[in-house]
Amino acid sequence: MLKLKYYIGLFLVLMGCASIWSCKKNQEFNYKDLNELEIRDSANLSVVQFDTLKIDPQIVQSKPAGEGFTYQWKFYPTEPIDGIDPKVIATTRALSTVIAYPPLKKNYTLEYKVTNSATGVSTFKIYNIEIKGVFSEGWMVTSTVNGNAQLGFIRSDYRVFYNPPADVNQTTFPGNAVGAYPYYNNSGSRFGVTFFTDQGGYRFNASDFLTSGKSTASFKPVKDKLDFAVSKFTTEEYIVNDGGLYAASMFNDPTNITYTERFVGDYNLFPKVFTSTMFATYFYDNKYKRFMYVPFANFNLFPAFGSAAAAFDIGNTGMLMVGAMDGAKSSSDEYFFIMQDSNGDRFLYSLLGATPGLNQKIMNSPDIGSAKSFAASLALRQLYYSTDNSIYLYDILSNSSRLLYTFPSGVQIKQIKLDQSDSKTLLVATNQSARGSVYFFKINNQGRLFNGTYDKKIDGFGEISTLSYRRAN
Repeated sequence: MLKLKYYIGLFLVLMGCASIWSCKKNQEFNYKDLNELEIRDSANLSVVQFDTLKIDPQIVQSKPAGEGFTYQWKFYPTEPIDGIDPKVIATTRALSTVIAYPPLKKNYTLEYKVTNSATGVSTFKIYNIEIKGVFSEGWMVTSTVNGNAQLGFIRSDYRVFYNPPADVNQTTFPGNAVGAYPYYNNSGSRFGVTFFTDQGGYRFNASDFLTSGKSTASFKPVKDKLDFAVSKFTTEEYIVNDGGLYAASMFNDPTNITYTERFVGDYNLFPKVFTSTMFATYFYDNKYKRFMYVPFANFNLFPAFGSAAAAFDIGNTGMLMVGAMDGAKSSSDEYFFIMQDSNGDRFLYSLLGATPGLNQKIMNSPDIGSAKSFAASLALRQLYYSTDNSIYLYDILSNSSRLLYTFPSGVQIKQIKLDQSDSKTLLVATNQSARGSVYFFKINNQGRLFNGTYDKKIDGFGEISTLSYRRAN
């Protein structure tokens, strides 16, 4: 019986092997070369927020074209961020879509997948996408329209946003516009904007104008009498408002700020903060005609002491300050001042750090006695000044001025500013009734206007209060 089982088992094994051999012998194998794809394109791209990201990748096939493919573009943060989930943003071969995602330090990943419809095999391309803030670099324009303050923005490519904080935050800012200024954190990077109306202050992210915090102050901001700056160490904020000085520390919470009460003392400050040195921030007291300062990490205002042997005595100038301009920026910043004596004559002073520089009576300069706004060149020993409707160029070396441009009657110059990045553009804010405009004048190598007129004019603002430059982060 056992032998019988053995032979039956052996027979079955032999029959199985024969069957396998027969199948193997008769089976036909068809080998096909896969159509291999290569996506040739740059892996690092950038786009400005709210602009259109366009990618037209070059897809190289190892076989002649003819097969069908499907496509997918998936967008997600390079590092996970709450509230921003991966999303398929297109299913087309080429990409053309508006990117509304906010800028992130770690950027975004864009995954491009091409799938062969016949074989199901996919090829991938990974892109690193940097999103730049739409409001990265340009000019902030504060104005008032029908009882509400507005903060406009003119980007460096002249794209205009007339009131982005109101649009983004879906709100209004009651009152009259006073001014807007970029501010810094204590590492020195520009990251926010503070906006003042005569009813209070607001703080926004610089990249998107979303509300980022609060400004709490005991004072009421006064138009044309307020200036704001962060100390050179970027650890304190200073505000001169209506002659008084106020400050706030940025150490604990740079977005939610509470300003001090008015600094104690008998003084009346000109509305300008001078961050000229590392260890002191300077101010000018028009009451006693002297410079004053606040030491680093100290919320007390002290008179400055100078020397009669210097170009001027910073502790006793005997002059009324009527204008102030930023000069070149370095470890010791330079500032220029228009000073007026008791006879109404005007002088040009300068301060480098805490060291007096120029002391020059301004000569041969039409209407200098009625000039209201001033801007200094970073490249040439020149400055610009404006009256109600005319712009002049003052040459420091020749101590003389020439008329550059006159606006039509009824157009009032509110403020002039020089592009501090290269001194190649002069901006002029004007008002006509309650309507504001900003003019861009291109400047040649001699400091004069190209073609004797403006290069660009942007209308549509309310009554303008201030212009201020916001550099890129």
